[in-house]
Amino acid sequence: MSSADTTAIRNAVEPVVTTAGLYLEDLDLETKGSQRTLRIVLDLPDGTDALNLDRLAEVSRDISAALDEHDPVPGPPYELEVSTPGATRELETPRHWMRNVGHLVRVRPADGERFTARLLEAHDDHAVLQRWHQPKKGMPIKYLDPERLDYQNVRGARVEVEI
Repeated sequence: MSSADTTAIRNAVEPVVTTAGLYLEDLDLETKGSQRTLRIVLDLPDGTDALNLDRLAEVSRDISAALDEHDPVPGPPYELEVSTPGATRELETPRHWMRNVGHLVRVRPADGERFTARLLEAHDDHAVLQRWHQPKKGMPIKYLDPERLDYQNVRGARVEVEI
């Protein structure tokens, strides 16, 4: 998809998303053979709440109507897919970290081994995490002191689903 196409689609969709009080996380027009799918990913702008499915369905209808009205997607027909980032999203921006305070995160630091920790705080340039370890099977878990992790020192991070 060209940058002009992306801009036209974004211009048609973003006012609807903003009016709904949501954040346009990503959009992508994918072509596989003769099938085309316009994927739009929405999220809440802040806080740690999850986006409610009823609200997502309502905004999806409004986005579909806006796309029909403005017709910014060139070429043959496409399928519209509107979703959220999901439970195990990649943490790529400070906003992503802030949205997931309280969750477990799996971190791959630039200079060390991967680890899982509880995300206690998230700021513009760093997060505060708390790791733990279990000395022996059957022994109580020992929580370590909270530690600062600068985003610039993160090679990759993802939210972990708790069972």
